[in-house]
Amino acid sequence: MRPDLRAFLHDAGAPDDDIARAEAEGWLPLLTLDRALLPGAGEYDLASLARVSGVDESVLRRLWRALGFPDLPADVRVFTERDLRAATQLLGRAELDSLQVDRLIQQVQTVSGSMARIAAVEADAVADVIQRMRESGMPPDEVALALVDSVRWDDLAELIDYEHRVQLRAAIWRRLTLDAAPDTAIGVGFADLAGYTNTTRHLEPHEIAALVTRWEDVAFDVVTAHGARVVKTIGDEVMFVGLPDEVVAAALALCKTAATDPALLSVRGAVAAGPVVSYNGDFYGPVVNLASRLTDLAKADEILAAGELRPLLADDTRYQWVSHGVHRLRGIGAVETFALKVAG
Repeated sequence: MRPDLRAFLHDAGAPDDDIARAEAEGWLPLLTLDRALLPGAGEYDLASLARVSGVDESVLRRLWRALGFPDLPADVRVFTERDLRAATQLLGRAELDSLQVDRLIQQVQTVSGSMARIAAVEADAVADVIQRMRESGMPPDEVALALVDSVRWDDLAELIDYEHRVQLRAAIWRRLTLDAAPDTAIGVGFADLAGYTNTTRHLEPHEIAALVTRWEDVAFDVVTAHGARVVKTIGDEVMFVGLPDEVVAAALALCKTAATDPALLSVRGAVAAGPVVSYNGDFYGPVVNLASRLTDLAKADEILAAGELRPLLADDTRYQWVSHGVHRLRGIGAVETFALKVAG
């Protein structure tokens, strides 16, 4: 192993036995990334971390699980000074009642889920870089050093901080606006790829990944271009919200775009509007359930709309409303529906 790599690993807190194992078993790049991301030797187990930070051990255990990680064996010192700072900054010696702790746990779970997805995207990019270097015949220690030298972690952290700040600013405006007028009709839309399950049954994993990637790229671009906002994606399904006219325009544009894109399947979807509950970055309420259920009734290249949406767009001449009959939806009841089309 190159002396400069060994010195880096020692300085970053990697024990000699870990270095020896990584060198013998061929995972030096992984150990190097591990130490570059979270330098420092483990000094605390959960009990001692609780004692030094002033945070109750049971709360720390719940927070660790909320981050998405299983319980650690007792007396294993894996937590570093960075972990101590995080625990102190988050709670310190503040006295929180059980309701406040529960709320904090929920917030950590939500943020952690989003950060896990961000990390997965970053990990895919790093893995691709490592694979290319290995295929070029680069030795493991040189791969490891190249990662340290080429990946600018501080720049990446600054970019993530920038995006977080602009997203937080927008989220605060949206939330306070909604709080000021809680009865405002919010448009909710769902769209998915028609025939996705049957089609992907015959595709290779990389082909499925390419299809989903293309669909998400189109969905985010088209929905945003029409003033709405993507809330989440679940498999091939996309949920988006906005003013009623924005959501309708986005849904129809998704159908039109997919129909002309050879890399995609046809799209189907549904839209509804009414009061919603915004909580932890998601939306809830009867309107959300209605739009989701109607999506299941839609055919390929079809956008269904709940009848209650029509009066909200009565003066909008861009759309044609074609009766789709009355459907009885489980847990909702009888719903008048329309197929939406672009007029003319």
